[in-house]
Amino acid sequence: MIDDLLQQGGLSLDRLQSFCRVAEAGGVTKAAKGDPARQSLFSRQIKELEEFFGVELVRRSGRGVSLTEAGRRLHVLAREQLLGLRDFKRECAEERTQLTLAAGESIIQWVLLPGLARMPMPPNITLRLVNLSSAEIASGLADGTLDAGIVREDVPGKLEALALGTMNFCLFVPSPLLAARNPGALTARELRRLPLATLEGKGVFRTELERSARHKKVDLNIQLELPSFPLVAKAVQTGMYAGILPGLARGEFKADAVQEFQLPWLRPLSRKMVLAWNPRLARIRPPTSKILPLLKTACCLEAASHTDGNRSR
Repeated sequence: MIDDLLQQGGLSLDRLQSFCRVAEAGGVTKAAKGDPARQSLFSRQIKELEEFFGVELVRRSGRGVSLTEAGRRLHVLAREQLLGLRDFKRECAEERTQLTLAAGESIIQWVLLPGLARMPMPPNITLRLVNLSSAEIASGLADGTLDAGIVREDVPGKLEALALGTMNFCLFVPSPLLAARNPGALTARELRRLPLATLEGKGVFRTELERSARHKKVDLNIQLELPSFPLVAKAVQTGMYAGILPGLARGEFKADAVQEFQLPWLRPLSRKMVLAWNPRLARIRPPTSKILPLLKTACCLEAASHTDGNRSR
């Protein structure tokens, strides 16, 4: 059936593996880790693959290389097949298969870890968790470097996905920062004076937060910028800052120490989340299909949001 594919020299598993290493490292030198002999070998093997397929697979880009469209297609195909063969060998030897699940740091800390602690893992499967942005997760799922990921509903595109629920945002305020005469209320003037901690940069959350605040004419007194929601929660725990955080964070605070406010102008920040995966890779890696139903249960946002009760106002 594939005799014609193998009649010509230049194609081998070793060459495909070297090509994948170069593609994922972003350059021959990086893939060879400074070894001149391996660098020469990788360069020759890629040239042999280009001659075999009759197309250019990589282009020089500064000190590294970038994949052509044909190179990107070959990388996906080769990586999927090599993963499938590795998994098959491990299954035959009754060894463990490693699956990689990506999510943001807040989802990992406040949803995944508590959820997985309640779920029995299938035998012979090791789950590797990595902290990535939604854009990075979508890219990793598409090229086969990730097995599954938790992302916003609008991210997956042609990937398959299971709904996990909605992540809502609230304002968490240390009680000492509230007016002593009425600690359960928050006026617009008090809101403007609150020292806020929030995410740094111009990501989706920060952009939507600033847009919603402008639309409702809310002045934000941002005094501290941090790289993740869990670190914003740590800042709130100091008692020096208020923070706009996913409702999932409420378990981080004592009810008498921090007040939670659900404000109308924060509603546009809500986002529906899904568990996404590449169906093509899942067919090649059967353990993925075994673990997806367990992950959906473990990652239920509604269950995570109500674990510690609702103290919102």
